[in-house]
Amino acid sequence: EAYWADGSAMEKQTRARGEQVEQALIAITEENPADVKEYRGRGLVWGLEFHDKERAGKVARCAFDHGLLIETSGPEDEVVKLLPALTITPDELDEGLHILDRAVQETGH
Repeated sequence: EAYWADGSAMEKQTRARGEQVEQALIAITEENPADVKEYRGRGLVWGLEFHDKERAGKVARCAFDHGLLIETSGPEDEVVKLLPALTITPDELDEGLHILDRAVQETGH
């Protein structure tokens, strides 16, 4: 009831969480320009595309080993897809984004 009682509150929360994801993906992209092709998304639906088409699968497996469940998508599964719950807290989201960053680093060359 707390999330849906006021539509604007949910919209503001979703926008804030989306900005949190975008800032993390910008940092990951800037830190790994040779590996990350681009990031894209809106709201709480985001993707991180890799130059090496197999890298997304490696990142997803590594993230899973650290407790984060993410999928791959794209025609060749070259994108790591993030779909956090609308009710995720900023701290939970931050933890997941740190795991994603760690997985990108650990699977690098």
